[in-house]
Amino acid sequence: MTKIWFQRIISLIAEKITWLIHNTLLLINFLFILLLLFSYISVHVSPRDVWILLFFGLAYPFILIANILFIIYWAIKRKMLFIYSLVVIILGWNHFTNTFQFRFSQKQPFNPSNTFTFLSYNVRLFNLYNWIDDPSVKSNIYDFLLSEDPDILCVQEYFYNSEDPWNNTRSFQRLHERYSHIEYSSSNQRDFNFGIATFSKYPIVGKGRIEFESTSNISIYTDIAINQDTVRVLNNHLQSVQFTQDNINFLDSLGRHKNRRNITGVKDIADKLKEAFIRRSRQVDEIVAVIQQSPYPVIITGDFNDTPVSYTYRRLRRQNLEDAFVTSGSGIGNTYVAKIPLFRIDYILYSQELQSFYFDSPKTILSDHYPLKCEFSFRRPDILYE
Repeated sequence: MTKIWFQRIISLIAEKITWLIHNTLLLINFLFILLLLFSYISVHVSPRDVWILLFFGLAYPFILIANILFIIYWAIKRKMLFIYSLVVIILGWNHFTNTFQFRFSQKQPFNPSNTFTFLSYNVRLFNLYNWIDDPSVKSNIYDFLLSEDPDILCVQEYFYNSEDPWNNTRSFQRLHERYSHIEYSSSNQRDFNFGIATFSKYPIVGKGRIEFESTSNISIYTDIAINQDTVRVLNNHLQSVQFTQDNINFLDSLGRHKNRRNITGVKDIADKLKEAFIRRSRQVDEIVAVIQQSPYPVIITGDFNDTPVSYTYRRLRRQNLEDAFVTSGSGIGNTYVAKIPLFRIDYILYSQELQSFYFDSPKTILSDHYPLKCEFSFRRPDILYE
């Protein structure tokens, strides 16, 4: 008799534990569903109004993965509860496709002679401060750019020193013998110039600079005549987060500090992210004004320092712009070199008068960003596409 009662008690405890685990997981699932909805809302709200929502957009890939894992878990358990996460993911399907693309074939231009190649790259000052412990990084970046040989090249975090012996090399001269538009946002007494540059094989017929307030970040626009057409290329480096080495060390060793230091470190990082979100929201307004005034089709490229689930990205896409990764890319699309390869913060956006092909982001590690490249063709009623 005692044995039977003991078995019943064990069975009852097991049932309670199962019930507790089930309901705890269900609660966590609904929490991640709520977070996913917050990430969707974040793209519609300026950081100047409600800045905290932007953190949910930044965390979108991780929140999405958590919901996918719950879908798999409930499906294995043969419970219809997986429907909740699935429905919410479908509600934000455009955010999913802006982050992930699965493409097994490429459209090709009917008239290849109508195309031009395009490349954008944040070169991190050509490794000026030896972030990568390899003296050949600068020459390797030039080798890469020259081997790709794009018709239009946009470089962010461009660096120039008039006294650098490198200026006399054939690689430097080959790149700079093209048409160019170079603007510097800051210089120091050693004639170190930091800025942004656009190079072109086609003639440049107009130039402009977008000055941002109280920052070393900068955007430029360059009107380029391509045969009988003209495009305006906006080369951008939007507000950086400006993490210090202490911030980076903290992120790398998160969880190994005392609680008080954890709180201080997280607050410092959150404050810097908040400030960067707010500044980018102002900067994108200035870029949008240039887009709206452009007499030509536009290509918007560069380091936006924001993900596809962000106010910045949505604000630009709403200017009737396409995303080259979405229309002709494949994979995760990550452009930032990190241990977790989920962040896409560099873009090539373009007007609907153009069409992109063969988007790629070669995973060459010569900077903390990966380069972006694609081909463009002009859409015309007399030109058909396969």
